[in-house]
Amino acid sequence: MGIKLSNLSYQNKIKNINYQFPDGQITSVIASSGGGKTILSYLLAGILNGEGKVENSWTGRELGYVFQRPEESFIFNTVREEIAFGLKKYNYRLDVLDKRIEESLKMVGLSKKIWDCNPFHLSSGEKKLLSLAITLSLNPKVIIIDEPTIYLDNQNGERLLRLLKKIKNNYHKTIIIFTSDINFAFNISDNFLLLKNGEVIGQGDKKELLNSSDRIKKAGMEVPQIINFINNVKKKKNVDLDLTFDIKELMKLSLIHISEPTRLDVIWYSVLFFKKKIGGGGGGGGGGGGGG
Repeated sequence: MGIKLSNLSYQNKIKNINYQFPDGQITSVIASSGGGKTILSYLLAGILNGEGKVENSWTGRELGYVFQRPEESFIFNTVREEIAFGLKKYNYRLDVLDKRIEESLKMVGLSKKIWDCNPFHLSSGEKKLLSLAITLSLNPKVIIIDEPTIYLDNQNGERLLRLLKKIKNNYHKTIIIFTSDINFAFNISDNFLLLKNGEVIGQGDKKELLNSSDRIKKAGMEVPQIINFINNVKKKKNVDLDLTFDIKELMKLSLIHISEPTRLDVIWYSVLFFKKKIGGGGGGGGGGGGGG
């Protein structure tokens, strides 16, 4: 069954949420800072208890949680000890311990060289990746991540996006992301929930995103340029582009599926559209904001 929320509330910060997170998919809970996403993530993970019901069939090592501020989960003086703690707790054999630690670090792009480093002395981005490595080392069925891109540069953000997609596709994990980084969410999600002040004001799969511009604005967030582009192509050129959030993929689709005259029209329109947006300083969506 996975995780199901029924009439879930917490004080005045989470308000009567009903939702079942699909197994084996990536769902993003999107909200601006202070919108309730971190508190909702705590309720899902059992860190807080609210009114209503959280039905969760995953317990113990089956559910992994990555804090927005990684230091909240650190307790040891070396990276190796941090990862080894959970593995020992769940009786991993000592002869495979070091291999498991090395594999977990490598998976998130961290080197074995940091084994003996104090986790509290790592850079903010390294701390975030270490926190994810600790979670992945236990091979959970469900992975909950609060603000995954906060502290990460573009390169590590792209690495994380590819890693989470690979984990979902190859190992059929359920991944639940709580974020204010709307572009990251739209690039990675199969499904989404949109929160404002602890209330759900929008939900659905990727196709629903094209019709969610008003709700995104209502949540206090900027509509990503790529959504505006797809909707403008439909409105002005009467061309339906498949839902993707990569402009290179959109260009490929135009080459494959659209006739020559219209194709050139769409390509030229895309150049003008994005040139205008970049020139006008119209950024696309919130970066990794804090707070929830």
